[in-house]
Amino acid sequence: MASFSISQLSSPKSAEIHLLPGSNKPIFRRPRSITVRCCERKKNYYELLGVSSDSSSQEIKDAYRKQQKKHHPDIAGEKGHENTIKLNKAYEVLMKEDLRREYDSSIGLMRLGATSSWKGPLRPEAIFVDENACIGCRECVHHAGNTFTMDEAVGTARVKVQYGDDDTQIEISVDSCPVNCIYWVETEELEVLEYLIQPQPKEGYGVFGQGWERPANVFVAAKSFNKQIKRKVENQKRNARPTNKE
Repeated sequence: MASFSISQLSSPKSAEIHLLPGSNKPIFRRPRSITVRCCERKKNYYELLGVSSDSSSQEIKDAYRKQQKKHHPDIAGEKGHENTIKLNKAYEVLMKEDLRREYDSSIGLMRLGATSSWKGPLRPEAIFVDENACIGCRECVHHAGNTFTMDEAVGTARVKVQYGDDDTQIEISVDSCPVNCIYWVETEELEVLEYLIQPQPKEGYGVFGQGWERPANVFVAAKSFNKQIKRKVENQKRNARPTNKE
């Protein structure tokens, strides 16, 4: 199961013109988003262990052991002792389903459906295909078949493994898209986008009006979705505060 964190989405950037290697054909691509933060925030337990929020118990265990070897006081000195304590706390919480569920709620995480997997460690940016705009040309699959795949049922491409190919192949795939439907997004935005772009059952009456649909603009829908969840989390925290009884 995947989960998401509350964050503001980057607006799609204006296109830049590039040429494919060995070709005079102009290709329009959207540049990577750049995020500037005014201050460093405290890492959550998933970031501390270097895993994604949808990681399995085994993945968390493996990451914990790897981090402990790296931060052991015999190797990292006095600072390693402090980091070891933090790692122990993160491991204790994330390995118990009830504690993990409670922790996820406290930091604004909510379990959603499965999303693309990652090859190698997490990166600040992820790749996302806006399937509403995809025309099924298969260019991305042709150039980076370990990263992209085709959903034959609906005739659109999507990411199956983040960074499944080397960076050069992925760059060529993005540049080759004739409709600019491949975006670079912040990693923390990815899960919501991939969840919302999945076709959802459409309400109807009897045999009329039924079927499947996606939001017309997935980026706008994600902002609205995040706001709704943020309000829900704030209400939960507010209701959980103890009240003084006279």
